[in-house]
Amino acid sequence: MNIQKAETKTQETFFMTETDNLRESTLQKLVAKTINGTQAAEILGISTRQVRRMKKRFVKKGVKGILHMNRGKKSNHAVPKTERKAIVKIIKTRYPDFGPTLASEKLSELHSIHFSNETIRHIMIEENLWKVRVQKSENFPHVWRARKDAFGQMEQYDGSYHNWFEERLHNDQGEAITENCLLCSIDDATGRIPYAKFDDSEGVLPTMAFWQEYLEREGKPVSIYLDRFSTYKNNQKENAVNIVRLTQFQRACGQLGIDVINANSPQAKGRIERLFQTLQDRLVKELRLRKISTIAEANIFLATTFIPWFNQKFSVAPKNSHDLHTELSKKELLQLPSMMSIHDQRNMMNDYTVMHEGKLYQVDPKQPALVRVGDKVTVQTRQDGHIFLLKGNAQLRFTEILERAKKVKPPKLEDGRRFGHKPAANHPWKLEQQRALLLKPVLA
Repeated sequence: MNIQKAETKTQETFFMTETDNLRESTLQKLVAKTINGTQAAEILGISTRQVRRMKKRFVKKGVKGILHMNRGKKSNHAVPKTERKAIVKIIKTRYPDFGPTLASEKLSELHSIHFSNETIRHIMIEENLWKVRVQKSENFPHVWRARKDAFGQMEQYDGSYHNWFEERLHNDQGEAITENCLLCSIDDATGRIPYAKFDDSEGVLPTMAFWQEYLEREGKPVSIYLDRFSTYKNNQKENAVNIVRLTQFQRACGQLGIDVINANSPQAKGRIERLFQTLQDRLVKELRLRKISTIAEANIFLATTFIPWFNQKFSVAPKNSHDLHTELSKKELLQLPSMMSIHDQRNMMNDYTVMHEGKLYQVDPKQPALVRVGDKVTVQTRQDGHIFLLKGNAQLRFTEILERAKKVKPPKLEDGRRFGHKPAANHPWKLEQQRALLLKPVLA
C-alpha cells in the first residue's frame, strides 16, 4: 500500500510504503528516547548497527533519509534504448502472438538477446504487446492432489482437437484442414511426456494404435487416468441387475492388467489439461517456425526434438526413482495386435456363416476347434482393417461371400398386379363372397 506524504521543510513529495511508515514511527520514538536501539532493531527486524546508521540519516535528512537512495531514479540495469527498440521490432515482426516467456526464449535462442522473462514481459506490457491477465478467484476450488511417487505409476491421457498446423495441412481435394487431433500422455509423477502423436481423431482405433506403440516403447503402466469419453467409458445407463458393459479400450487394458481410472471432471485430470494449454501455445508456434505442414513431419519432430526438449525443461524429479512400467512378456507382445483391436460378438448362423458390418463370412468345415450353430464367435477388426474370426483362443478359417443371391421379384400380370396379390377387404370379389355367405340358408 503506497501512502503519499509531503515533507513541509523541503516541499518534496515522497511515496512511502508501510515499511517506510514503520521505520519513521520507530525512529521518532528512538530519537525521543522512548525506546532504545535494541528494541528498535527488534521492531524493524534489522541489526542494531543498521539502526544507528538509519538514525543518523533520519536526524540529518528527515524522512528522505530512511528511503532508498535510488528511489525515483532510473535503474542501473535498465535496458538501453537501442536494444529495447531492437527487441520491440523483432517481437512485432516475428513473434507478435508470443507470450513473454516464449518470446524471451526465442530472443535468446535465435537472436542472442539475453534478458530475463520478467524484463521482456515489462517491455511487452509497456509497448502494448501483452495484456496483463487478471486472475479470477474460483468459487469452488478443487482440492490439491499430490503427485504419484514414481514414473509409470499413473499416466494421464487425452486427445486435443485444435488448429495445430494453422491451415497449412490440406486434404486430397486441396482444402485446408482446420482441426487435427493430438493424442498425448503425461506421467503424473514426473510431468514427462512419454509419448505423443498426431492422428485424425480420438476414436477407438487411433487410441488403440497409440497405446500399442506406447506399450512397445515404455512397457505397461500401473494405471491410466482419462475422462469419460465414449472411447474410454460406456456412458449408457444400465439396470442395476445388469453388468456394465466394457468399452473396447477397457477390455484391452483389462487383458493387460492395466487399471483404467475415469475422471468425473476436467479439473480432476488437470495435468493433461494444463499440458494441452501449453502445447496449443508453444507447439503451434514451433511447427510454424519450422514450416511443418504434414502429420508425418510433425510426428517425427515430436519424437526427435520437441518431446526431449519439453521433458528436459519442464519435468520434475519423482519421490521414488524406480520405473514402475512392466515390460511386456513374449506372449503379450505376440497377442498385443489382437488385444489392441475391436472385438465384436456374433452368433454362428444355421448355414455356418457370420454377419458383420454388412458383410457375410463363410466358415470352413474343417476348423482347429469345434464349431456349432449358435456358438458365440469373436470378430476382430485389426488396426490395418484385417478381419479375424475366433472361437475362444482358436482362430477360425473363413472366406468372405462377395456375391449373394438376389431375391427374384414375381412377374407382373397384364393389369399390373403381381402373382400372389392379396385383395383388400373391400375388394368387389370379397364383397360378393360376403353377400353369398349372408344369403346362404342356415340348416336346422
